[in-house]
Amino acid sequence: MSFPIQKALKLAHSTFSKLSKGILFDLDSLSPLRSQLNQIRAVDVNFEPSVFRRDPTSFDQAPVTYVKLYEDRIISVGIFVMRRGARLPLHDHPGMFGLCKTIHGKMKVNSFSQADLSEDKVRKKKSTLPSNRINLVPVHRKDSVVLSEEDECCVLTPEEGNYHEISPVGDMAAFLDILAPPYDYMTMTRTCQYYTLLEDKDKFLEDSDKLNESSPVQWLCEIPEPNDFWCDTSDYTGPPLNVL
Repeated sequence: MSFPIQKALKLAHSTFSKLSKGILFDLDSLSPLRSQLNQIRAVDVNFEPSVFRRDPTSFDQAPVTYVKLYEDRIISVGIFVMRRGARLPLHDHPGMFGLCKTIHGKMKVNSFSQADLSEDKVRKKKSTLPSNRINLVPVHRKDSVVLSEEDECCVLTPEEGNYHEISPVGDMAAFLDILAPPYDYMTMTRTCQYYTLLEDKDKFLEDSDKLNESSPVQWLCEIPEPNDFWCDTSDYTGPPLNVL
């Protein structure tokens, strides 16, 4: 018997194996995987919310828990559990694809896509800021979305929605997360960086440089990992998984 999560894992692995082989890849290739992932529910991964409820007597409980399902050089698959008031801070996915499917509660996703600005304009912006705010990324804000388990998965690509922040709406929320390729801290080729949104809109760009008037250029500034965010882990207890 093939469980829904096993089908999704095998399909994700075969789909993203193309990337490691240098095969041209487009979003249409994700349609079967998205369709399979949209069917996943909490019961398919044996997710039990009561196991992850915040302990009111604990002062050092992590705001976020990660449940690892599978990882190799092609993909990583896991579940992020965000307790009430927690968040996954604004972060990036360098050169990566990602699919997020809510399996419990509701979550809000704020995402940004990098804007195509010249290095000269980026340097000009840097010159207006303090010296400790020099790692800047020009971006366009995408529409925020609130997703429940009844909604389809959200997708990020190396070009679209590659910077995002995710937070629960109301109580605890959990989502299944697929990244391809995974973060790589062995060679440091793909590491997660955190950002803050500079509140000032871009004042120095000329009208001809405002690439999308409905979504003006904004700026993300790289910051250290926020102090209010840390993540612990929990064991996966769902159906056995393999990609063979």
